[in-house]
Amino acid sequence: MSGNKIWFLGRGFEEYLLMFNLNLNNLKNCRILDCNAGASSFTMHMHKRGYDVTAADMLYGPNPEDIEKITSHDFKTLMDAHKGLEDKVEWGFFKDLREMMAYREKCYTEFYQDYKNSFNHRYFLEKLPDLNFLDNSFHLVLSSHLLFLYDDRLDYEFHLDSIREMLRVSRDEVRIYPIISINGKGKHSTYLKQIIEDLSPDYYLDIQPVKYQFRRGANEMLCIKKINRNRDSCGLVTYDAIKVEGK
Repeated sequence: MSGNKIWFLGRGFEEYLLMFNLNLNNLKNCRILDCNAGASSFTMHMHKRGYDVTAADMLYGPNPEDIEKITSHDFKTLMDAHKGLEDKVEWGFFKDLREMMAYREKCYTEFYQDYKNSFNHRYFLEKLPDLNFLDNSFHLVLSSHLLFLYDDRLDYEFHLDSIREMLRVSRDEVRIYPIISINGKGKHSTYLKQIIEDLSPDYYLDIQPVKYQFRRGANEMLCIKKINRNRDSCGLVTYDAIKVEGK
């Protein structure tokens, strides 16, 4: 595998609920941005349930066939890489490698089908640290498996600028998962402490435990809230994840 590649993968709807401690009852009036969403099925499932979710990624584009090729290649490559590494992950959400592979394939298939029908409706070509959204466009911004995880190939300036940009387009808060490094053996990213120090004068920052873990040590998220929050009618008042039934 390439040592500097950012993999175009996606997690599933049920994973998102747990990774970000999302309570659907508190999101009914929220506008949500999934930033660097990759091949996640979260947007598709939320849209079917009537929620307002936008997905953004630097690899999105008007040609769905290009996305399908990238997604299929990265999925197969990483699934091959996971073989033999079963002792380095935490089985719980998935019972074994076979179940994990089937779930991941289902996720990217659902994403691709929705993407083909909805590009420029809820999937947008965007590249951090510059987003083409207006200030305060979303109540909640989610960022999964990019920042902190890839701190060996994305420098500190990119992390700080990207988080500030996500905060710019958010009315209320940004949640980032995970906060470990891909090569850190389950330890926090070396950037995490400095990010907290640099942003704490202007924002509330809190490390929250989550009810999800696949990579060892990845059982926390970083929540960053605006001090002068315009809560509107969104209702982001709890971190309690709903009970997730089945995958």
